[in-house]
Amino acid sequence: MRRKSATVDIDASLDAVNKVLDNPAQFITNWPYVVRISTKNGIAAEIMLPRFVFKFGDKYSFTFHKDSTSFIYEGSGNRSNLIVIVAPKKWQKNITAEIEVAYQGRGEFFLGKTLELLAEGIAKSLKELAESYSLPKLAIKSSEALIHVDFSDPMSVAKFLAKAKMVHSGLHLIENGKFFYVIAELKEDARSEVIYISGITPDGSKSFKVFLRRSQILAVEHREKGTLKTVKVKDEKTAKSALDLLSRISGTYMINVWVPVGGV
Repeated sequence: MRRKSATVDIDASLDAVNKVLDNPAQFITNWPYVVRISTKNGIAAEIMLPRFVFKFGDKYSFTFHKDSTSFIYEGSGNRSNLIVIVAPKKWQKNITAEIEVAYQGRGEFFLGKTLELLAEGIAKSLKELAESYSLPKLAIKSSEALIHVDFSDPMSVAKFLAKAKMVHSGLHLIENGKFFYVIAELKEDARSEVIYISGITPDGSKSFKVFLRRSQILAVEHREKGTLKTVKVKDEKTAKSALDLLSRISGTYMINVWVPVGGV
């Protein structure tokens, strides 16, 4: 079994690190070389490991478990096995994490450098996700002028972003019919009554934008297969149109979240 490791310093609380590691589906989605992931029957991820002109791909069924010091993600594939062990540590005010990647199977003796890059990439993803959870929680009551965002009017979006701060950026797996659960989690973490969420697929083929105040959807933009639709919610009819667009969203998206940081 070939092993490589990496260590990373994380500017976040241990709780934030553990929160990332306790969500294996989202964490694995953010690993390098992950082509696609499914959570219909457990966690299954297709991973393509490149080396020179070759690509060693396999589909792994992952099991997740942890002990007092480590979080373990054990992937069993058709032609190989992949195990990732993450050991976060706190020393005084500093948080570090050691990531070990172990691989056994096809191409094992050629993949040393690739496994090293995989370990480093996982470390980077953990750092970015944990630090995004630890950004200051903003509880700001915005002025009325700040919430007049219409995605058909780029200037209204620009005015909002000029007085906003990004509080989260990360890759998310959105299951069919579960987008509103994702929105609820993002709102809870942002702790702002006004929130702007945008998402785009890794290949850029689909994207969305949604602007909310409390539990009310104010504006939506949805792009898929070259078709762009925008809705400014004004009444029951436009509210239904906005909900219909959002209910179509599924798949893997890079999601960014902004909240206002001051008055207009």
